[in-house]
Amino acid sequence: MRTLTALLLIPMLASIANSAQSSLDWLSGCWVTDDQSSQEVWVVNSDKSLLGFGVALDAGKIVFYEVLSITQNDNGLWTYTAHPSGQESASFIEVETSENRVVFAKPDHDYPQVISYRRHAGQLYAIISLLGGDNPNSFDKIACK
Repeated sequence: MRTLTALLLIPMLASIANSAQSSLDWLSGCWVTDDQSSQEVWVVNSDKSLLGFGVALDAGKIVFYEVLSITQNDNGLWTYTAHPSGQESASFIEVETSENRVVFAKPDHDYPQVISYRRHAGQLYAIISLLGGDNPNSFDKIACK
């Protein structure tokens, strides 16, 4: 049942996207790794925040999922919050942003401590790592079809 619910959320989130504009609106859409083992869907809410859902698949079964959000705090900085399956939630604060890149950090978190997204030529590149870039995991994602 959990697998079915999670799989149903992906197209549902993609279908509720609206026309609100955000400086991070380039994250919106459905993204999947080349090998289909990881997927993320991001939508822009009417308040310009983003709501996301990510899954990791193994042999077509969901082995990990998380509900994600990106909101602006009172200082105008973006806050990335992850609610991973079976783990405590964690919030990461924006430390860098540009037209096609955003980096979030939480130095006191065990792993990851840094989450970054970069868009280039219709692809999304995501990297999670420790501070300083140690122990990186990267994901090159293409738009879902």
